[in-house]
Amino acid sequence: MKNTLIIPSFEKLISWPQNRRIAFISNIEWVKQVIQSIMMAKILSEIGNIEIILIDYSKTFKPEVLENIGRTYHVDLINHVSISDHLNPNIGGKISLHIHNPSENKNAMSNFRENVLKTSSLYTIVTDVKPSKALHGLRGILRVYCTRISQNIFSFKTFTEKITLKLSSKGMEDIYDTLSEGLKKVLKILQKASVEYGPLTVSDAVIIISHDLNIQRSMARRILIKLARHGVIRVEKNSIII
Repeated sequence: MKNTLIIPSFEKLISWPQNRRIAFISNIEWVKQVIQSIMMAKILSEIGNIEIILIDYSKTFKPEVLENIGRTYHVDLINHVSISDHLNPNIGGKISLHIHNPSENKNAMSNFRENVLKTSSLYTIVTDVKPSKALHGLRGILRVYCTRISQNIFSFKTFTEKITLKLSSKGMEDIYDTLSEGLKKVLKILQKASVEYGPLTVSDAVIIISHDLNIQRSMARRILIKLARHGVIRVEKNSIII
């Protein structure tokens, strides 16, 4: 994978770096931990000398996740992250605050809701379950909903935008960067056709791919399936969504 913390589509989605209060919502535990670690690495690499505090309400955050992500992006997370299970409202200064699973129980929710907006940290990054009871009614925190499409392919969605990324224990990649040159070519063909002809059905896409690449339609269908598995297209009511 590309060892870069700069993924333009992701930064646009979360309005980075202007937006500094973000909540990532997912019911997959390892996904939340990887995303938190990536955000820690991103902040540490961009800011440099900053204290990172992790409030782990569920006490489930694995140090090896920090190690893996730190290794991928060449950032020493282990020695820069302080872990607690209780949020102190008096913290402030050059601090990045990372909060994990605040909906874990009533005590966690109470501590989080009473104090999260009182802190004066430079960044506040939350990871929690869906639906997040802890975040209910709180304003000023961008919600990003993370949903699995296939094995390591996930959609990241706000109320206005949606992107698809590849996520693993080693980090995050723009899904387009994971495609072979052949699949990139087919994707461009479909994008051009959808602009020229409008919405495409599965049959339309098969015919276009078969014609442009001079291949059998059975092969064109297999290529469509590969693109869908990569998450760059999806099929809804027999229509191709790119």
